[in-house]
Amino acid sequence: MTRLIVAAALCLCALLFATSSAQAQGDAPRLIVVGDSHVERLGPMLARRAEAAGLQSAGWLARRGWSTSRYVREGDLAAQLEARGRPEVVVVSLGGNDRPRNRARYQRQLAWIVRQAREAGAERVLWLGPASSDASRGPRAEMTRRWHENNADLQSEMMGELGVEWIDSRPVTHEGHGVDGIHFTGRGYVHWADHAAGFFRDDAPVGEALAAHRPEALPRS
Repeated sequence: MTRLIVAAALCLCALLFATSSAQAQGDAPRLIVVGDSHVERLGPMLARRAEAAGLQSAGWLARRGWSTSRYVREGDLAAQLEARGRPEVVVVSLGGNDRPRNRARYQRQLAWIVRQAREAGAERVLWLGPASSDASRGPRAEMTRRWHENNADLQSEMMGELGVEWIDSRPVTHEGHGVDGIHFTGRGYVHWADHAAGFFRDDAPVGEALAAHRPEALPRS
């Protein structure tokens, strides 16, 4: 009889713990990753790291070859985020395919992405800046390297004004490239994902980003 009582008590405790854990998980902010082809590999990795950090994953949206301006032209980012449950944390990985030739226009394009995320319920927007490229792999990789450096510099200057937490990807992406010198091996993406996931907590340092700055108005496109 005593054994039955103990067993029943253990089962009840396990049930209560499971229910409590499920409720805690249900209350946790949801995180989604959106961007270009890098998100095909980064998305699943960041989703697992988000869950390990106590967040819920809302998945990822990877659009191969897309630039920031391509997202603007499509015009459906807010709808995509709403269809995925209006996640509170949006991680953006865009800039690798950007070819900005007008600073003001580029800032308006970046601002449009941020506005769309916030209109769809985002409370935090984290932006992964363009990665480094291995110029030794050929002319295309060299040209991409120059654009990535240019775009990262522009983003680092603009994101604070947009109230976005900008993460410089370059220091952790000097190695681990694939054959094209632009994308990465699995190990290279793991290293990049580990770096990015360190910023998921609210109290994480954000370098140049002004995490507490939340302007009421953003530049209009």
